[in-house]
Amino acid sequence: MRKDLLLIILILICIALCFALTGIDRQYFICPIEYKSDVIIRNDNRGDGAFASNRSGKRIHKGLDLLADVGTVVYAAKSGKVISATENKGMGKYIIIQHRDSLVTVYGHLSNIFVRQDDYLRQGQIIGSVGKTGNAKAVDMLAHLHFEIRKKGIPLDPLEYL
Repeated sequence: MRKDLLLIILILICIALCFALTGIDRQYFICPIEYKSDVIIRNDNRGDGAFASNRSGKRIHKGLDLLADVGTVVYAAKSGKVISATENKGMGKYIIIQHRDSLVTVYGHLSNIFVRQDDYLRQGQIIGSVGKTGNAKAVDMLAHLHFEIRKKGIPLDPLEYL
């Protein structure tokens, strides 16, 4: 009887560990767009999609524009909780994910959003698809994913994490 009880407890501990490990990321960050080789940054008639590049009105680009065709699948770069999945004029359709380590990721100009606010996501989970929404609608602007990483509200260069 005692051996049976110990076996049941051991099985329950193993099951609990398996569930706990599903929230651990395989890598610190993965690229939200799957490329065959290196990351490709948008560069077209509308400007450079690199982090910290100049924008109109003396603004600085707070993210990275990852070149991709409309409809390309977008993945969660890191496990976390969706704190926003909505739309506005600038970002178009976008998603914001809160991560455990005070980091936030932003995915903008999407054509489709496949998650909802308060969803918990695993790293690599499909969250949307690339589009040309918001201020990316311009005919002479190439389709891309606007990707940001912020720590306590401060934009960080995504290339240092990918």
